[in-house]
Amino acid sequence: MPNKIKDIFSDDMFDMGCNIQFRDHEACKKFLEALEIVHTEGRTVPVEGVVAISTKVSHEGTTFPLGDHGSISRLVVGPAVEPVSIPLNIGGTEKAITLWRSEIKDKVILRNDPDSIVSFCFTFLLSEHKLTINYTVQFEKAKNIKDVADSFGFAAALLAYFYNGKDEKPSEKDVVSVSNIKKYFRHYEAFFQRLQMVENELDLSVSPSLLKKLSREEQQDVDELYLLLCKKRVLRLNAQLTATDSTTMDMDHSNSIPNIGSNISLTFLSTIEFNFLDQTVLLHTANLMVNALVKDIQKNDNGTVKILYGDTDSRPMYIAFSAFRTIEEAEQEMNNIMAHNEVYENALISNVYIKEFYSD
Repeated sequence: MPNKIKDIFSDDMFDMGCNIQFRDHEACKKFLEALEIVHTEGRTVPVEGVVAISTKVSHEGTTFPLGDHGSISRLVVGPAVEPVSIPLNIGGTEKAITLWRSEIKDKVILRNDPDSIVSFCFTFLLSEHKLTINYTVQFEKAKNIKDVADSFGFAAALLAYFYNGKDEKPSEKDVVSVSNIKKYFRHYEAFFQRLQMVENELDLSVSPSLLKKLSREEQQDVDELYLLLCKKRVLRLNAQLTATDSTTMDMDHSNSIPNIGSNISLTFLSTIEFNFLDQTVLLHTANLMVNALVKDIQKNDNGTVKILYGDTDSRPMYIAFSAFRTIEEAEQEMNNIMAHNEVYENALISNVYIKEFYSD
């Protein structure tokens, strides 16, 4: 009895097989050629001329029929595929994902679903002891930007699982190193997360299919919007100001008139426009002009005075600004700038912050 119980609960594998009936000898020959293609190249091949198939299962010398199939209109043969479970750390969370493994004549292929947003194919060349990685990014498969960010996070985690150390430089010309591929997915996972936060902040919905045409300028706009709206950064305008007739201001005699050579702090409102991925965003800015010096004071006929201002070579003028969705918010900030003017005076251009996004 113990042996019987052991047999019942045994996890020994059973054998499955089938008998194939062909239309003629030529059809049988074509079928064998198709199997050779599958074994050599690892691709699926359609087969014609199969009349019927009967399947069976065998275990410990006993054979059981499973079924007969006739009137076959279409038959495709392909490599045997088995699932492989891999534990990944994605964003600090442990998650098991399934890849699919197949083995052909001189290579083992490991891939995920070809319809994935990021589709991977790892090919192990057994005779050459070489591994090649092919990946395809299919933004059109995503429903939203979050899907894209999550898929890039999966890709980064998968590559980190297989390559957790330094990789060798590729020997072939125009071949990208694994470290650069890993860096690409890490950096753009973070970028798409920033884009998602900008979407939420501005109540937008960007179509993932547009990401295929994302330009450097549009990417810069997204990163700058993230700094201004999500991180509440004060930025320095990346432009050199020159003293012209327009760098003047009119003041009433009743106000305190500054002396020539003294510093003046100028605050004002403005707007800034961003264009990216078929979106146009207009923000209102509160601005502070820094390092402005009084160059000359002229009296006007109407009793007011005109103050001309400029800068010096050692301390050039620049504008620092913060940005808001409404003009009311910008006005409130402009009225309070001088209470924390050091934040504006120490502001950096956006490229300084953005460069940190894409560095390891």
